[in-house]
Amino acid sequence: MRTTARSLVTVAVLALSVPARAQGDATSTPTPTVPVTPAEPPTGAIPGPVETMPNTADGGRFEFGSYGRLQLGSDLRGGTGRSANIVAYGDRIDEDSYAELELRREDRFAPNVTSKVVATLALFPPFFHFSGDATQAMAMRNLYAQATFGDWNLWIGSRMYRGDDIYLLDWWPLDNQNTVGGGVGTKLKWTTDETLIAAHVGMQRLDSPYQYETSPAPIPPVLAAQGGPGAVNVTTLDRPRTIETLKITHLFKHTNPAQKDGFKVILYGEAHEISAGVYTDNTQSPPAQTGLPADTGWLVGTELAYWTGQRDTFVQLYLRHAEGLAAYDPLAVPLTFANNRTTQGASETLAALGGNWETGPIGVLVGAYVRSFRDASTSPTTSEKYDEGIFAVRPQLFIGERWGLAFEGAFEARRYAVIDPQTDQPLDASEWRFGVIPYYSPSGRGSYKRPQLRLLYNLTARNQAARELYPALDVFSQRPVEHYLGMGAEWWFNSSSYP
Repeated sequence: MRTTARSLVTVAVLALSVPARAQGDATSTPTPTVPVTPAEPPTGAIPGPVETMPNTADGGRFEFGSYGRLQLGSDLRGGTGRSANIVAYGDRIDEDSYAELELRREDRFAPNVTSKVVATLALFPPFFHFSGDATQAMAMRNLYAQATFGDWNLWIGSRMYRGDDIYLLDWWPLDNQNTVGGGVGTKLKWTTDETLIAAHVGMQRLDSPYQYETSPAPIPPVLAAQGGPGAVNVTTLDRPRTIETLKITHLFKHTNPAQKDGFKVILYGEAHEISAGVYTDNTQSPPAQTGLPADTGWLVGTELAYWTGQRDTFVQLYLRHAEGLAAYDPLAVPLTFANNRTTQGASETLAALGGNWETGPIGVLVGAYVRSFRDASTSPTTSEKYDEGIFAVRPQLFIGERWGLAFEGAFEARRYAVIDPQTDQPLDASEWRFGVIPYYSPSGRGSYKRPQLRLLYNLTARNQAARELYPALDVFSQRPVEHYLGMGAEWWFNSSSYP
């Protein structure tokens, strides 16, 4: 995942050499994308128009798009500023830098037959001018081909596959797959409404002893006689997690096209499976083997969204519940298990709220959730059983057409099923966060107008229990108040849309 800066320059030059999309072109999904951890532009709740593409006779086209944020800050004590969140999905005022460069090819072969091939390269900090290290951490976030036939679309590849987000929390509460797989979708048209149906199957096999292992083994005798190495590594544990998803979105529309407001309901589900295997500990003599049983899980959720059709004003409500293996992110490894070494008994339940309101010179962004997580272990006291939540709000004043002043406030809390030795009560960590963000927005006023260049100040006041979450040598364990003073820039344009 690390390569030289020369590779990055080559990619950027190739991408920037292609013509940009015309100002009036549209995206292809029913929900526009607005920003992300690591992220594409955030996905709002407003359905977008259908994409139009030139005929192949015109040569098709290449497109370049990008999402990015660059940020640096000081803790006002001589050190660098860093994120002070204590919940899984905290507010993004002091989040790390991140960027994506996207190159794609789009073609129309017939009036109802199109295709696109998408490649998105992600860049992670620290960057060369900060660290002095010429190597760059990278990841391929998208590499897939998609084709349409009438109202049907198909795709196969490696991709971020997700829906609407809560911008203030940089989080997709309902559906957020990082998958290698494929999917199919279609659209059902009613008198005024539309129903979108999308299904997908994909898998992950993490480089972890939970899913994958190689062990040394002697080469076959018939080959040993020819010389060469006496042993080779062979795969002895190979059990990818397979995930199937189904998403049904119903869009309620007005018969009068002059009415721009709308409403949508999403029903969503996942099924997770992982096969049995055997882990071999080759550090022992003789090697010790541990059986890993097959495991399963499921997830169901819904989203309700309303938008006014005016100035990106909308509200979204999310509800989700997961059991077993589905309670754990596909890119994470469970840390604790039930007595039978499965995740049966683990659960996650959450409710989340996101929205934006704009009128005159005022805008207000909101993000909030409450979440309960329980691991599969039978122990009643463990750090893997907790409840958490956050409420964040960012009111802002638009000054003229291109300047703004935003204020951000947030309260975060997490209660663990662990006894705090200081109080002899459950560990109840919490903190208040307050921020000020003056900014310049050359593309105009609005919560989702980008690019945006900003100054940042944030103050975090944490209680004693929150300080206990950090190691004793970490200054966060010693200080009740944290400062962050810095500057940042954020942009998004012409990124590929999500199904």
